[in-house]
Amino acid sequence: MAFAMSLNNKADIIYKNNGYTKIGEPTEAALKVASEKLGKYDTRVENPSSKNPQPFFDHASKTQIVGVLEFSSERKCMSTVVKGSPLNPSGNTVLLKGAPEKVIEKCVTYKNKSG
Repeated sequence: MAFAMSLNNKADIIYKNNGYTKIGEPTEAALKVASEKLGKYDTRVENPSSKNPQPFFDHASKTQIVGVLEFSSERKCMSTVVKGSPLNPSGNTVLLKGAPEKVIEKCVTYKNKSG
């Protein structure tokens, strides 16, 4: 989940003037912060530092981005295709986020509260 939130995202968090600031939409920035909080437990992440607020993104961004379909109000979702993700090291993976009804309609299977 941290991987998807980090790479399927256009926001940045930067360290400037002894503080953190966001670049981009607030919701996107919140997802980026959440991905960093989850990603700090990834043992493959090198050099975590308070002056680098995105060490997990730096690690995840070594994955090749094949293409991006930006969020639009018509599609109500954003998709990023990556090659060599942790879930599929030798192939392509689609990272998708958006309105639940749009995401679910694109799924082959999903789990709901009744299983």
